[in-house]
Amino acid sequence: MSQSIVAAYQNKYEDENEEQEDSEIKLVFVKRKKFKLCNLILDNCSISETGSLDKVADICSKVTECDLSHNLISDWNEVFRLLDVGALIKFLNLSSNKLGKCEKLPEKPYTSLQCLILCGNVNDWDNLLSLLPSFPSLSHLNIGYSNISALPCPTDSVFPNLTELNLIENNISRFEDVLGLAHTFPNLHTLVLSDNPLSSFGEDQQAIEKFEKLAKLHVNNITINSWEEVSKLRWFSALKDVRMIHWDLFGDMNESERRKMLGALLPNTHLINGAPIPNRESAERWYMRRCQAADDLENRRYKELYEKYGELPELGDIKLGGQDETITLKLCVPERGVEVEKTFSIYDSFKAVITSLESDLNEPLSLNIIHLHKAHDETIYSEKNKSTMTSSNNGVTSSHSFNIPNETSATGGVVQIKQHWQMLYQVVKGVTPLVRAEDGDSLVLKVATKFEVRLEEGLNAQKRKI
Repeated sequence: MSQSIVAAYQNKYEDENEEQEDSEIKLVFVKRKKFKLCNLILDNCSISETGSLDKVADICSKVTECDLSHNLISDWNEVFRLLDVGALIKFLNLSSNKLGKCEKLPEKPYTSLQCLILCGNVNDWDNLLSLLPSFPSLSHLNIGYSNISALPCPTDSVFPNLTELNLIENNISRFEDVLGLAHTFPNLHTLVLSDNPLSSFGEDQQAIEKFEKLAKLHVNNITINSWEEVSKLRWFSALKDVRMIHWDLFGDMNESERRKMLGALLPNTHLINGAPIPNRESAERWYMRRCQAADDLENRRYKELYEKYGELPELGDIKLGGQDETITLKLCVPERGVEVEKTFSIYDSFKAVITSLESDLNEPLSLNIIHLHKAHDETIYSEKNKSTMTSSNNGVTSSHSFNIPNETSATGGVVQIKQHWQMLYQVVKGVTPLVRAEDGDSLVLKVATKFEVRLEEGLNAQKRKI
C-alpha cells in the first residue's frame, strides 16, 4: 500500500502518545521531543506522493540530503513539489522508483540541488537533458542501471557545472555513443562506464581529445580485448586516474604484471585502480622486454620506448639453483683436534645449521661473536653481537658492520643464511669470515668464488633492469 512522504516520516520518526492498561500495570509512552533532520532517509517506504506541502515544508526545513530510493514515485511533479518546499536539499536519491518521462518542466530552477541519483529508473536521455536546466548547480548525476544505449547531445545543450557522470551498468557498447558528452559537459572530471558491453574506444582521437578536463575514468568489467585499445586511453590528455578491473584481457597476469603493463601503456596516468605507479621506468623496461620476447617490435608504444631507452641489454644470468646455492661451513676445535666441514643450502636457517653441527660434536654451540679474518688467523675486529668487516682492493680499505641475527626474524619467520650473509657476497673480497663460539669453537664460512661473482652480477643486472 502506497503512502505519502508525510505519512512515511510520521511512521518512522514520530511516536504517538499511547496508553496500555491491564489490571495491575499501566504503561505510558511519551512522545519524543520534536527535532529537525538534516538527513532525511525514507527508502523502501512505498512512497508515491509528497503529501501536505505545509507538513513537508516543516519536515524539510533543515534537510540537505534526502534519500527516497526504492519507492513508488512515478510523477516528476511530486519531485518538484518536494524541492519547492525543501529549499536546502543538495543531495536527492531517487534510485529504483518508477519515474518516466517528464511531461511538464518546473517553472523555476532549483539552485540548491548539486547531486541527483536516478539509478534504476526508465529514463529517456533526451528528456533528461531537457530537465537539466532546472538544476543549474548540479555537479553529480548518476543514471546507472537505466538501460541507456546512446547519449545524443544537441549542440545547444551545455552544462558547465556538471563534473561527474555515472553511467554504470547501462547498455553502451560503442564509445562513439558517448563522445558528445565532451561538448555537453565541458568540465567533466569523472566518467563511470563500468559494467557496460563496451568493446572499443573507437578511432576518433580528435573527438576523445575534446574531453579536456576528464581526469578519472572507471571502466571496470568491460569487454575490451586488445592492448592497442588500452593504449587509446592516452588520448584523454588530462587522465590521471583509471579504474579497470575484471578484464578478460588480463588473463593469468598477476597484480604486479598488470600494473607494469598498464603503467607502460599509459605514461600520463598516475593512479591505476587507486594505487600509484611505483616505478615508471621499471614498468616501461619490463614492457619492452615482454615485446622482445614475443617478437612484437612494431607496435607504436614499443617504438616510443625504444627511442627513449634504446636497445636494452640482456638481463644477467641469475642462477640460484644447484650447487651455486650452497656454502661450506668448517668447524675447528684445535684444542681437541676436531675439524668438521659440512655443506648447507643458503636457504637453511641458522638454527638448522647449528643443530646439525652440534650433532657432530655431541655438545651445544653458542654463537654470539663474529670475527673477520683478512688472512689466516689475523683478526681485524670483533665484538659481541656486532662486527666490522674490512676488505682491501688495490690498497683501498673499506669497512662494513652488521649484527648477528637471532633464530627468528622480526616477522616471526626463520632467518636464512642467505639473509645474513648476502652483504658478504656483494662487498667482501679476499676476506674469510670466521664465526667463533663463546667456548672457543669456531665456524669458518668458505664462499665459492664462482658463486660470489655470479650473485654479484645477478644483483647488478636486477638493479639495471629496475
